[in-house]
Amino acid sequence: MSGDISVKIKSFKFLLSFISMGILVYHLINLFLLWSDIPDRIAIHFTNDVPDNWGSKFFVLIMPIIGLLLWWLIGLFTKHPEKLNYINLTAKNREKQYNMSKNIMIFIQHLVLIISILANESFIRYSVGIENSVLNFLPLFLTAIMFLAVFYNLIWAARLKE
Repeated sequence: MSGDISVKIKSFKFLLSFISMGILVYHLINLFLLWSDIPDRIAIHFTNDVPDNWGSKFFVLIMPIIGLLLWWLIGLFTKHPEKLNYINLTAKNREKQYNMSKNIMIFIQHLVLIISILANESFIRYSVGIENSVLNFLPLFLTAIMFLAVFYNLIWAARLKE
């Protein structure tokens, strides 16, 4: 039983890693191809969809770096689920809760990376004048999904009978 769950967690992690790294590689290639088209001075803050602060084009490198750093830090938590706080934790449901927590943390880990990359992709597209309405919405949608996953885990743990 425990071996079967371990295989499921590894395949879940592999799938999310494949998707995350695919999006990261696409973004890095796109960043490389568009680098010469990005103006030296770009909008870095907006109020009511109007740019009100400007900075160097090197700001587009910050968000992927932050996303990778957060991905790495959250990955540390997935290695030690016993260090996290739990609701309704008992000796009987300990493994079940640890496995669920691992899955949620892996999901959050990869969503954080994907969100930061998609937000940066939208930022780059805006800077070079490419239409990006879907990329404006997608990071917000994925953030909502991330919060729903956390709340689902809380409700699941609170209702756990074992």
